[in-house]
Amino acid sequence: MKLTQDQIREVTQGAVSVMETDGYLRFLRFTEEECALIRNPNLYYPAGVQLVFRTDGTSLQLCGRTMEKSGIRSYYAFDIYENDSFLGSVTNLHDADAVGAYACSVYPLGEFSAVFPLHPGEKQIRILLPHSVLAEISELTIADATYITPVRRTRTLAAYGDSITQGYDALHPSHAYAVRIADALGAELFNKSLGGACFSPAMAAADSGIQADVILTAYGTNDWSCCDRTTFTDNAAGFFENLVLHYPNVPIYTITPIWRKDHREKTTSCGTFAELEEMICTICRPYPQIHIIRGMPLVPHDETFFGDLRLHPNDRGFAAYADACLAQIAKTDF
Repeated sequence: MKLTQDQIREVTQGAVSVMETDGYLRFLRFTEEECALIRNPNLYYPAGVQLVFRTDGTSLQLCGRTMEKSGIRSYYAFDIYENDSFLGSVTNLHDADAVGAYACSVYPLGEFSAVFPLHPGEKQIRILLPHSVLAEISELTIADATYITPVRRTRTLAAYGDSITQGYDALHPSHAYAVRIADALGAELFNKSLGGACFSPAMAAADSGIQADVILTAYGTNDWSCCDRTTFTDNAAGFFENLVLHYPNVPIYTITPIWRKDHREKTTSCGTFAELEEMICTICRPYPQIHIIRGMPLVPHDETFFGDLRLHPNDRGFAAYADACLAQIAKTDF
């Protein structure tokens, strides 16, 4: 059974819309109002988007194309799971080759087609799309299938943040910390994060296209590099004020910046890295629905836990990140 474009839309999670161009489907995380706020190529990367369905088919064929828009990353993976068991990836960077600062190297992009055998009987299939490049699907075929049934989750998680929350530098999209947390909470993830992003009051106020049951926020490391203290405090205060107005009574878990290799080497116009964390905590303190998760203890202070050896966690780093966050979430009433 070759799925129609409408069938692919029906099994999609984590996208506010799906757009067709020349036979390719592009999965959009942001509404038109959100897109109008900022010019950022990461807007079009399908971070956190999944295709999830039940079927009795015997094999899966996935076809599409990848393109790089940001000039930052060009590796990618589509992760395929059957009943929560990893079947494999459509990828241009294999695990064995992901050594050192692998994320910063250049990898080939373009058209792809891959087939994955499936076990007999009914099974749940999950296809996780890349966070690191623009990825589009032209064909999804399930051989010998007599049915395709969408699978939905009962909760919705919105994640606001920068490139780390978008997923840089997870080798596998299924290993990014926001995906891991959403899976653990049984929630559909809508990843509203963007590489290079800072606190934005307008983004928090914009129509997100979703009703969230829980929210993650994780900004600050870019703000520290490019904002003065007044701009930072104004933007952060406006962001949280608007977020609370937009999502009243929804639990918000705010993660302060995690370790970065140069955090002790400089004091920016925003202050020291430690001062940045305290400013975020002070701004959030008046809001009972906001729970602070301190970022510095989450990932070991060791460059081998980072895909670029300095800033963005790799799969091992994200595993530590997600586990530590979930332990903190478990201490709350959620």
